[in-house]
Amino acid sequence: MSRRTALGVGATAAGLTAGSGIGSQVHAVPFTVKESDYLYPWSPPEDVLDRRNLTPGNTAIRLSCTDHGLQYEPGIDMETSVRAVLEAGYTAAEGSESWKQASDSEIRDLKTVLREHDLMFYTLHMCINNIHPDPAERQKNLKRVAELVAAADRLGLDFIVSHTGSCFPGAATIPHRDNWSAKTWKTSVELMKQILRDTAGSHVSLGIEAINVCNINNPRAHIKLREDVGDPRIKVTLDPQNMLNITTYYRSTELVNECFDLFGEDICYAHCKDVKIRDEMLPSFEWVVVGTGTMDYETYLVRLSRLMRTRVLMLEFLPSEKYPEAKRYVEETAKKLGVRIYS
Repeated sequence: MSRRTALGVGATAAGLTAGSGIGSQVHAVPFTVKESDYLYPWSPPEDVLDRRNLTPGNTAIRLSCTDHGLQYEPGIDMETSVRAVLEAGYTAAEGSESWKQASDSEIRDLKTVLREHDLMFYTLHMCINNIHPDPAERQKNLKRVAELVAAADRLGLDFIVSHTGSCFPGAATIPHRDNWSAKTWKTSVELMKQILRDTAGSHVSLGIEAINVCNINNPRAHIKLREDVGDPRIKVTLDPQNMLNITTYYRSTELVNECFDLFGEDICYAHCKDVKIRDEMLPSFEWVVVGTGTMDYETYLVRLSRLMRTRVLMLEFLPSEKYPEAKRYVEETAKKLGVRIYS
């Protein structure tokens, strides 16, 4: 329909309804359909890979793996535990809330062994639902997070890993219809503030990790949370894989660059995994070995190497037998790019 025809139809319709009292409801506004109206965001620009800047920085990256962490247990042999991580080929490790039980003398022993073997023990990670819908359970969870911060302080760590959570009654990683409501966002902000108040005086930051099915699932949500909480201790555990959905699956290069552009030195460390969309009508993802999905690890590694100080890249969400393959891909890709992996 031409613009003239469209206007004529609109005028005729207005005349037919002028006496009915509904003429003002009839609109025939001409419009032009643009490519952006129907080629939705999952159709990336064809030259996006050609336009990447893959110039590496000078900062080395340390590798870690969920299969080779440092977990506390009574009577632990610190030397043996640290050597096990190094012998698996990793130069960094994270732990869990089990370290809340460690004595001061055991922590001193751990720090000594870490220095001797040059292993970076960098964080404590606890996936817990900070916005649990049951107020009593919520307060229990917030107390555990505060205790984790205290344990990290004793260990001399800079941050812990946490999440906002889900309105689902239980796990922090399950979808719920209210996860993206304004009310839930306000609750998320207030509870982050509570954790920071309860741990006032600590230097330990909260490295908030994105979760695809929760309200922190894109770069701008990270920034908005930091702004609304208003505390510099709100940092980022970078996980662009946890920001993938059908609109970003084929645009990981742009997603990764947006993360680094927005977060910069507020990135505590980075997660390393990959996903592949199943060959089904309804979109669904599965975890796959790094390098076999769509995540742009060339851009990811280069951007990590440009940060001012060494960050850890942690491999996760794979069966134990698949980690060597994933680690090999990261190391070979880094070597090709001129990115240094700490060893």
